[in-house]
Amino acid sequence: MDNKFLEYTDYLANVLQQKNLAYDDSFSKSLDEDGLLVLKIRLGDKFNRVSSLIKKNELKENDESLEDTLLDMAGYAILGLKYLKEHKNE
Repeated sequence: MDNKFLEYTDYLANVLQQKNLAYDDSFSKSLDEDGLLVLKIRLGDKFNRVSSLIKKNELKENDESLEDTLLDMAGYAILGLKYLKEHKNE
């Protein structure tokens, strides 16, 4: 069976791995220090970017495209899920 979603999820997994190594897992460290509100803020910032791009009828502003922003939102959601799973017994 051909799963067309794997193209996107595999790409996202690679991006997350690279960024997580480059930033030394800064997302988890931020959550450890400041709590789950960090997840809300990061996703909220990306949601606001999506909203702004759509309202302006632009698919790209500066160096961030709508596609990049959606990928970032998916990435933060997965990072949030990963964090919750890793800390569920705390």
